[in-house]
Amino acid sequence: MWWWVLIWTILVVVAGVYLVARLWGLWGQVKELTAETERASQTLAALEAQVDRLGEAPPHPIAVFQDPRDLRRHRATTRADLRAQRAARRAERLPLWARDVD
Repeated sequence: MWWWVLIWTILVVVAGVYLVARLWGLWGQVKELTAETERASQTLAALEAQVDRLGEAPPHPIAVFQDPRDLRRHRATTRADLRAQRAARRAERLPLWARDVD
């Protein structure tokens, strides 16, 4: 009968040691998390100060709320500009004998 008491005592001691080890590790993780949160808070405060110093740019309106005719004109001009830039780059790559004489 005494060996049942010994087994239960060993089980309780092992469980206590296991719980203490887990709590010790958890405490270390909580300390690391707190330090990381503090560093993130300081970084965020520095970034907010930088934004305040630079001033906020007015947000661009979302394209969904703009006039479709203006958007089509903007798209057409942008495409024409890009097409002209591509043509200029292509003309620079061509050898002299293959370029247009215009």
